[in-house]
Amino acid sequence: MTDSWACFLQRFSTPWLDTLVYWITNLGSETFFILVLPAMYWLWNRRSGSRIALVYLGSVYVNSVLKAAFHTPRPVPADCARVMHPETGGGYSFPSGHAQGSTVYWGQTAIEVKRKAMWVAAVVGIVLISLSRIYLNVHWPVDIAGGIFIGIVILRAYNLLAIGWEHLRPPIWLRVACIIALPTAGAIFYKDATTNMVLGFLIGFPLGSLIAEGRLRWEERASLPKQVLKFALGMAGLMAVRYGFKIVFPEGAFWDIVRYGFAGLWVSLGAPYLFVRLRLQG
Repeated sequence: MTDSWACFLQRFSTPWLDTLVYWITNLGSETFFILVLPAMYWLWNRRSGSRIALVYLGSVYVNSVLKAAFHTPRPVPADCARVMHPETGGGYSFPSGHAQGSTVYWGQTAIEVKRKAMWVAAVVGIVLISLSRIYLNVHWPVDIAGGIFIGIVILRAYNLLAIGWEHLRPPIWLRVACIIALPTAGAIFYKDATTNMVLGFLIGFPLGSLIAEGRLRWEERASLPKQVLKFALGMAGLMAVRYGFKIVFPEGAFWDIVRYGFAGLWVSLGAPYLFVRLRLQG
């Protein structure tokens, strides 16, 4: 473990650079992905958005398991390096969730877009977000390297499995069984506050998408005013489910999974159904 990288980067610290780095690091935050992943599904391409969301959420689960396994403490303030915005990084340090999640998100997005410019943007985004974690001195360099490496492995494994799954053309019953069984097995193996959210979403989101695929005809593309309205209504509904059901359901890991299961259903089925009913298409 060394804080020499943080010491070097903070030599260039200024108030405006500190603010810029803070905003860059938030491009790898939970809030960013809560906003952008549903938007990609609703407004851009539901198939690509679904694949990006699933591999990203799977990565979050893996990251939580690895953090708990390694128990690596985070950096502490040093004479040459402050710890800035520690609230952007809770829990253990290795591997970096920002580096791993950004690698998976931007990497899968580049795979879906299939354009050289997107690959360039993905690499730049991953590098900047990763460096921001060292600049803020909330991660060790090895956390960043490990997060990027693990993210690449997850991307490779997911896309190989996805290709095999598509060639298999599984029947509906098998798809439903996998949607329920895999997150359930994950919950038995390991769960915490973060994975409760992820596992619930990994049940509700693909299940709703499967229902919508067979029973709901809807289009992602629409005029700009309709897209803005779709996003506003969709996010309002998501927040209502996320926080409203917290009042309805008792506290506990099981009920957190159920609550986020309904949140996933809203994103992939409830919101698209509302868009169709309100004719927010075309």
